[in-house]
Amino acid sequence: MSESKYAKYIGMKLEPVVFEVTGDRIRQYAKATNDPNPEFHVEEDSKLVTPLSFTSVYWISAIPNFLKKVMEEGIIKDLSRLLHGGQKYEFLKPVKPGDKLELHVEIKNIYVKNNMLFLEFNLPVKNQNKELVSNLTTTFIIRPGGF
Repeated sequence: MSESKYAKYIGMKLEPVVFEVTGDRIRQYAKATNDPNPEFHVEEDSKLVTPLSFTSVYWISAIPNFLKKVMEEGIIKDLSRLLHGGQKYEFLKPVKPGDKLELHVEIKNIYVKNNMLFLEFNLPVKNQNKELVSNLTTTFIIRPGGF
């Protein structure tokens, strides 16, 4: 595909992915990351604080559908050529146990630079009240031979 053919994918949105936040998931994450902050280990869910880095747990739940779609569309042809190029987080509201998060993936930009394909996508995250809790921007880089 030439770079001009990628333009049609900018703005493409995928069906939202739902992720349910539980106290157990938060505590397991805090334990797995060896985070000593006692607020992340409280047994009572109503007093439990969610680490900001927990974002990576629900972020990753949206990635399989995204990768499947870009493979189906022929944007990426070989996932072994994919690199994680960067991530930006914007935290707007706390995430709490009991939240049902909707992750909405939208392709923000696609371009070729230095013979590599750069694929930027936004992932706005809303809770069950349709409130925006975070906005994530990720860049994947696909090396030559992968697109």
